[in-house]
Amino acid sequence: MLRLSASVVALAVGALSAPPTMPLEYTAVIMVRMPYIPLEMPMRLVTSATSQRNEYYDGLLVDSITPEGIYQYTFNNSKRICMFQAPSSGPQEQLKATAGPDLVKFLPDLSQYTQEADELVGGTMCNKFTLSAKHGTTGSMDDHMTFYWDPILGKPVRWHMHSRAVPFGSHTDEYFIDYLSFQAGPPAAAEFALPKLCSERPTAAKVSLKMGNFLKATTMLHSETPKIFEAFLKQHGKAYAPGEHKVRKETFTKNMLLVEKLNQKHAGKATFKANHFMDMSKEEIMSFRGGKNKGQRTAEHQKFVRMHETTGAEPPKNFDWRTEKPGVVAPVKDQGFCGSCWTYSTIGPIESILAIRTGKLVTLPEQYVLDCTWTNNTGDSGTNSGCDGGDSDIGALEVVRKFGGIVPTARAYGSYLSVNGYCKDISLMEVGAKITGWVDIKNRDEAAVMQAVATVAPLSVSIQVPDEMLYYDTGVLDVDSCKHDEATIDHAVVIVGYGTEAGKDYYLIRNSWSTYWGDEGYIKIARGDNDCCVSCQAGYPSVADSTVSSVIV
Repeated sequence: MLRLSASVVALAVGALSAPPTMPLEYTAVIMVRMPYIPLEMPMRLVTSATSQRNEYYDGLLVDSITPEGIYQYTFNNSKRICMFQAPSSGPQEQLKATAGPDLVKFLPDLSQYTQEADELVGGTMCNKFTLSAKHGTTGSMDDHMTFYWDPILGKPVRWHMHSRAVPFGSHTDEYFIDYLSFQAGPPAAAEFALPKLCSERPTAAKVSLKMGNFLKATTMLHSETPKIFEAFLKQHGKAYAPGEHKVRKETFTKNMLLVEKLNQKHAGKATFKANHFMDMSKEEIMSFRGGKNKGQRTAEHQKFVRMHETTGAEPPKNFDWRTEKPGVVAPVKDQGFCGSCWTYSTIGPIESILAIRTGKLVTLPEQYVLDCTWTNNTGDSGTNSGCDGGDSDIGALEVVRKFGGIVPTARAYGSYLSVNGYCKDISLMEVGAKITGWVDIKNRDEAAVMQAVATVAPLSVSIQVPDEMLYYDTGVLDVDSCKHDEATIDHAVVIVGYGTEAGKDYYLIRNSWSTYWGDEGYIKIARGDNDCCVSCQAGYPSVADSTVSSVIV
């Protein structure tokens, strides 16, 4: 039997020396990968103690975080714009006044990690640090994070996360950050120079950075830990000024009690789970998980809108397109770090309508709708503003108005980027579909929604996202806070069926938060008054029959 000496064993685990201290100031080039989408996003990071410049895709989008506020240099229908958001008032801003702006953390806090045996990564022998935490009942939401450090050159190599993406504050998924180049130390002041448009005439607007203000969370709370809130803050590397600390603690306590009560109240019907959002309000979380704005149709838009006509026939009592005609519902997708839910609610029904008619599922590009259907230059709510939100029907109607309804295939237009891009010339691209307008379903007409789902295709719907939905696990969500209220709609999804479970009628909803959320990316929402407004703004794009036969797959 081979026996290793104590010295060899110690060497194999890097002698279990103290973990390296992550530099606060650095310049780096990284590649962010999400295998699930799939997404490969190159970024250049410039970070000082007080400012940060994050460039996506070689400058396609640039976020500049400064003491004066946040600048976002982006595209609006192929035209460069610069949006600026000044710091708001409140406890968080008081904390920033002394601690500086809330910069994005692209390096972990290794004090929460465990050092393991060294491991080769791309030919480099690295110190390996791991952190794990269990969540929920299915195992799909468990956190597993691994960080690799080159002890010879003193630089990071890879950060692998099966968890919420720590830098971006987005939902649980699998993320890789590979550090292609890394230089510790204060960057030159010139690195933080703003683009000319930002320094001369930025537009005041709400800027919903994909990373949000919640970038320090790493692990799940163990509910049995004494002094539960303080332990939560320590585990998540969070610190709040006294005024905000009180508010956060109250929110945390409220959410913990909510999850406990929900599991008790809905035992046998639905399950819920606590997570790393426990000290945040629903509004904060939805800043990077939602993206639904209510748009205003113009007179030109109205020319392409009609009402759904029901047949009067009784719809089946249970219906699910996934089993009714397998292959016509695209796999659950992932909006990543962008408030682009509305584009998924536009594209999903088109893909399914084509698949139902042709028997072939054509992948269409959400990025096309994101890039090309802006309706203003300010980023204000209520309009289509890229990653800062939009309206699914306005997106479809803008495609009809601007491009004659032509939707290119995803392989022609390009993959989803999770950032605002420029609107590409589609004139020579292969055609995926041609839409001719939008079909509205009568407000609050449950029978019409069910009939349209069963006879036409999966539908685009807008919903309210109450706190309970954020912690949904399985079963039928039936909560009073989901009583229909159009004024609180903040998300757009796709309804693919309906049915009854444990005596409760439900709508079957496909979300765009990946299969790591909910019931493998789906949620069952109760029908009736507590339907989260599923039946309030339902509709679907009309697809031209003449183009179906010519679709290239």
